[in-house]
Amino acid sequence: MSRSRESLFDRWFLAIFLIAILLFGGSARVDSGGLLIVRTLAIGAIAIALPYWWRERGRDRLERCRPLLILLAAAAAWMLIQLIPLPAGLWSILPGHGELASRMAAAGVEIGWRPLALSPGRAIHSLLDLLVPLAVVLLVGRTSDQDLRQLPLRLLAFLAVAAVFGVLQLLGGEGAPYFHRITNVGAAVGFFANRNHHAVFLALYWPLLLWFLHGRNDRAGSHAATLLGVLGGVAVMLAIMATGSRGGLAIGGASFLVTSMLLYRMRSAAVGTESAGNIVRLTLIASILGIIGGAIALLIFGASFMDRLDQADVVSDLRVAVLPTLNGMIWHYAPFGSGFGSFEAAYKIAEPVNLLSLQYLNHAHNDYLELLIDGGLPALVLLIGWALILWRAAKAGWNHPQAATTDRVGIGASILMLVIFAAASLVDYPLRTPALAAMATLATVLLYRRPDIQTARRKGQRTSAGFR
Repeated sequence: MSRSRESLFDRWFLAIFLIAILLFGGSARVDSGGLLIVRTLAIGAIAIALPYWWRERGRDRLERCRPLLILLAAAAAWMLIQLIPLPAGLWSILPGHGELASRMAAAGVEIGWRPLALSPGRAIHSLLDLLVPLAVVLLVGRTSDQDLRQLPLRLLAFLAVAAVFGVLQLLGGEGAPYFHRITNVGAAVGFFANRNHHAVFLALYWPLLLWFLHGRNDRAGSHAATLLGVLGGVAVMLAIMATGSRGGLAIGGASFLVTSMLLYRMRSAAVGTESAGNIVRLTLIASILGIIGGAIALLIFGASFMDRLDQADVVSDLRVAVLPTLNGMIWHYAPFGSGFGSFEAAYKIAEPVNLLSLQYLNHAHNDYLELLIDGGLPALVLLIGWALILWRAAKAGWNHPQAATTDRVGIGASILMLVIFAAASLVDYPLRTPALAAMATLATVLLYRRPDIQTARRKGQRTSAGFR
């Protein structure tokens, strides 16, 4: 492949890959048809990226991403260990498995050799779910700084399409097109199966906007882009309201306010003139007032909007009522867990009689608790390790002696994306969808994907820790 064709390929491949994952990976169900497409794309992307990493062995980029690759390898190793068949005697004495073994013996069911994971098939699916994060790490690592600079605009364009598609679904009702067989019919879900996940994706608009705006070199263009971006943010906020997701409203509103404050303080310097900065600030104030006014109007006049919030109350009540059971399950299977992907089976065993209903829990709606139930103490160690390497990478980029304001804005945008996912995971399971897992991995790896800041400064370029 010639150098020009290779550059063109690099410039578009990462964006096309991410958009394809966002398009087909919006469901967390193991029977989703999109999983086959998503995993096939991930395997192809890994195969394309590996030759680059083979040539780059021992170089700086590989060293920067090494902790992430080690973390993914450790997660895969623990999943494989949970799939190792164990003799009946050993399996029966595992924490949480003894009671099940007694029931099986009473029913005349032979235990035989069984893995730790209560649902081996689901555990294999969980292992395959790591293909998408691995592909994102490898692809971002091989993409140049110049090509990464073009990425946020393409993601913002897809997000706008998803927002419009969600509103059309709401207007179309049950006859509207949906991407997934099992979904929130009649609601705005975009390309996702769950309206909460769609709302979380829309909330990524503002960190993506920060990434895009602070990577521009032209001041006049940056001024115009800021105004358009802020106005677009108002429309996205209204699209989040249309989903009827209370968690999405809270997270999207917080993301909007944080980004607005950052832009309010920083855009006068970025656009080059005080008058231009004043225009941006007035636009931000008007946008905030418009959002508040729109929210009040929906609460007063939006009957269907209130109906969706009332439906969410039912689910929220179940999430609260089930917390004691979930906490008990953590200790019941500690320290090894019930096996990744086995929550549904484990919960059916422990489900209290007073919570039996037509609704069922396929996930805990609190990903931290579900992670501890499935993965036990090793999963907690992996989570803490991920948080520590994020902290180390962000601190190194922030305190770099040559780091400028734009570098720190880039780091802040990445952290804001991760905070959105962390908050959403308290009440839902967004990262169990390949689409949002890919975006979380993108935010993580960008903290490591820093260019040589000192070299870039000598060339007079603006950099922002990979957010160029």
